[in-house]
Amino acid sequence: MIQVLSSIITVKYYITIMSKEENINEPEREPDLREYSGESGVSLKLMNIGLWVADHRRRIFKGVIIFMISLSVFFFIYSGYGYVKYYLAGDPNANQINNNLVIPRVETIDLEAGQMKVLSSNGHTDLLVEVFNANDKYTASFNYCFKQTGADIFCGEAFIFPGEKKFVMALAQEVTGSRSELSFVIVDTTWRRLDAHLIPNWTYFFNQRLDFAVMDVSFESGTASGLSDKLNLNTLDFSIKNQTAYGYYEAPLNIFLYSGTEVVAVNHYLLNNFLPGETRSVKMSWPGSFGSVNRTDVIPDINIMDDTVYLKYQGSAVQ
Repeated sequence: MIQVLSSIITVKYYITIMSKEENINEPEREPDLREYSGESGVSLKLMNIGLWVADHRRRIFKGVIIFMISLSVFFFIYSGYGYVKYYLAGDPNANQINNNLVIPRVETIDLEAGQMKVLSSNGHTDLLVEVFNANDKYTASFNYCFKQTGADIFCGEAFIFPGEKKFVMALAQEVTGSRSELSFVIVDTTWRRLDAHLIPNWTYFFNQRLDFAVMDVSFESGTASGLSDKLNLNTLDFSIKNQTAYGYYEAPLNIFLYSGTEVVAVNHYLLNNFLPGETRSVKMSWPGSFGSVNRTDVIPDINIMDDTVYLKYQGSAVQ
């Protein structure tokens, strides 16, 4: 028994000695450089990228320069195209002088003037001409004159919105002679293009600023009123409400009376300090015999493109 135990111990000792000798004789494993990481934490991959950039820095620098030059050439060509287009088409808000007339440097359709209407009553004459602006992206300011045999009867200035038809008037004029001697001329026109950034939708812009409601219109002719046996004194009553969010220092109103489809009388009324939300009652009269009146139009004549027409904020009127 003692001999068996001695043999086992001898075998275990021999195995242990052999294992140590094998570990001593085994060659060391070479390190994997892909797993290298220095004290700063920079990997071999990043070091290789840095070396590549350093080796190709001249090409990279040339590439950046070529890119910047190409970009500059593109913007130069684009700007040059804009200047050429500007030179050929012109600035819509700029004008050039030719024979002492201000002529817009832009291709627009000229304002169209219709036939003159002559309305006479009680020794005075009202002259009306309907003007049409066929341009849908341009407003116009213009000077005009009513003439008789070449001489000026009345001259003034007016404005017209894109696509608008409006009457230009000279009221209560003393006109003698034949109507065939009367004429109307537009002396000069200055165009203003709508800024699409400020006014992307003209119809919305217009309606937001000129939403006036005319109510309770009542016209009574001079004969029916009985105010005078010798003078036909007509009366007109109506109410007008400013349904916009804007107040106006002055709100001119052009008033037209119709018999059928024809204008038979015209007048002018001015509202001062017309507040948003406010309702005004208007009662007016003027002499004349207008026949049968079946329609009354009350049209505001406010240049909403002019910032000076708007009242500074004062709050809405309480009704």
